[in-house]
Order: sequence, then C-alpha cells, then structure tokens
Amino acid sequence: MAIAKMTICHWGLEKTSLIIPNPSWDQVRDAILRLNNEEFNDLYLQPDLRDSETYLCVGGGAGRYLVTGSIGNEIYPTAVLATRSAEPKELLTVGGQEGFYPANWILDLETALQAVEAYCLLGRPGGKATWVNA
Repeated sequence: MAIAKMTICHWGLEKTSLIIPNPSWDQVRDAILRLNNEEFNDLYLQPDLRDSETYLCVGGGAGRYLVTGSIGNEIYPTAVLATRSAEPKELLTVGGQEGFYPANWILDLETALQAVEAYCLLGRPGGKATWVNA
C-alpha cells in the first residue's frame, strides 16, 4: 500500500489524534467505518512523510462522506458523484466543524471506499472514481 501515515482525529473536549504508520487497507477501511459525522469526522492519509502538503482527507461519516485532499498544496482532488447535481449544498461535519458542501461531493460508503482504496494503492487519485480539482 502507498500510504506512509494515517491520522485519525477525535473531536472530544479537545482534539486528539491517533497516528498509524504504514496502515493496512483493513485499518483504513475500519477507520472510515468508524467515522460518525460527530466526534469522529475526519482522517488523513499521507503517502509520503516528507511531503505534508500531499494527503487525502475522508470526512463526515454515518453513510455520508467527503473524500478530498491536496497535492503539493496546489491541486485539490475531490471524489464526486458525476451523476448528481452540486445543488443543494448539504451539511456535513469535517475537521471538527459543520459546513455546507456541494451535494455531488457527498459520497455513499461504497463509493467513498472505492475512491480511498484506489488512492491507497496508487498514492494519488485514480481508479474508477470521478475526481475533480476542487
């Protein structure tokens, strides 16, 4: 797998993070399944420890996920549902705070897992997922 580090955030009374070096796909999948759009609402996958500006974030949870990231802090890939409209925007909790996101950015569990698995295997966006630069 092409992921050097996974960071799982917990938004309790204060934010804490669990860092897992070289996670397996099972560990990544289990962390995604644990996201609940409440106190567990984001995790980060970093392919290269030397490049903190390249990562994938999985946010939200409870069946509704945002899969987005950064490549060198210049390109911002986001997995989308190409068949769905961007409007109306939907409320989702990511990074410890609620925000409104385009509806086509909100993925179901199966689509989110497919996009993240491709990223984990390649270390970059790819696979069958539809990616846009957000």
